[in-house]
Amino acid sequence: MKVEVSCFVGGMVIKEIVHVENFEDADQVAKSRNPFCRVVNRKVLMKN
Repeated sequence: MKVEVSCFVGGMVIKEIVHVENFEDADQVAKSRNPFCRVVNRKVLMKN
């Protein structure tokens, strides 16, 4: 599934699009790309 994760980093909101199997895994993938970000929002864009 394709998930849009909004992360707050350094006073800005960055939107990451990640491809994951489970909705709960989207946070971990976004945090691995930006280790110091805080996850603000998650939204499903496309389900398989």
